[in-house]
Amino acid sequence: MEKNLNTVQEEPVRTVIPELPEAAVPEPELPEEYGGQSAKAARIAAVLAELLDPAYVLLFGRMAGRTPHSDTLAYDLLLITDEKPCYDWYDARRYLKMKMPWVGHGAPYVNLYMYTRQEVESHRTPFFYLALKEGVLLYSAHGRLFKRPKGRFDFGSAAAEAGKYAETFLLPADRLAAYAGDCLGWEHARESAFAMAQAAVYYFRTLFYVYHGFEADSCDVMRLHLRLRTLSGEFPLLFESGEHHPIRTLQRLNGFMTDARYDPRFCVGPGEMAEHLERVRRLGKVVTELCRARIALYDERAR
Repeated sequence: MEKNLNTVQEEPVRTVIPELPEAAVPEPELPEEYGGQSAKAARIAAVLAELLDPAYVLLFGRMAGRTPHSDTLAYDLLLITDEKPCYDWYDARRYLKMKMPWVGHGAPYVNLYMYTRQEVESHRTPFFYLALKEGVLLYSAHGRLFKRPKGRFDFGSAAAEAGKYAETFLLPADRLAAYAGDCLGWEHARESAFAMAQAAVYYFRTLFYVYHGFEADSCDVMRLHLRLRTLSGEFPLLFESGEHHPIRTLQRLNGFMTDARYDPRFCVGPGEMAEHLERVRRLGKVVTELCRARIALYDERAR
């Protein structure tokens, strides 16, 4: 599959949270097709505010009726805090699950992004620009005024940067996956296991960067999958167990990163290795397609 995702690179433009324009535009609202979700989204924001004390909570992406983020139906939420919170996004999801057990049971998925104001202001990415520009404001601490970006964002530069990153890391990821296939067998099991695990990390982290414009904070493929699983409906099929079909690929890949290098008792049969490798290869194809589509979106917005 062709991987030339790069475009001509331009100088990036700093994205901040500037003052509102003179002529204020109407605040974004949840589209009618998601009727009944507005109250639920507001309730989710209120529960998260109990734990994290955010300055603002915004719903962005498809559920807000604006530029799509998740491929699946999901509450994509950006929480902006004044200081670094005591809990991370993973802890916040667990708290939300405890307080609102219906989340995840026939309801839209909840995808949390938590960043401080300093982090939001220091990143030059279309992710923050689109969330701040188009997001529905669900919560504002103590009635604080929320200021949206004004003016145009340099999506051409964003497309070039994302394309360069994808080209840099998708090609070696493919080579690692191919090498893992060449090494399948008892004699070279360690090399195969480590290569496929590293390929999976490259795939996940590349997808994260293309969508967000900055590096993921983890190389744990289970956490990366949990962060990115809403971007494609195929991810749960690849890595999450069904009622009668347990899937342990992500757990095994995490183990391969260390055990294949350092555990003298490491031993995995060729049949199991081939099953995990096939999932990693499919991950690469899905990630490549998603990256290409996201970069095309940036190019379209640049026109």
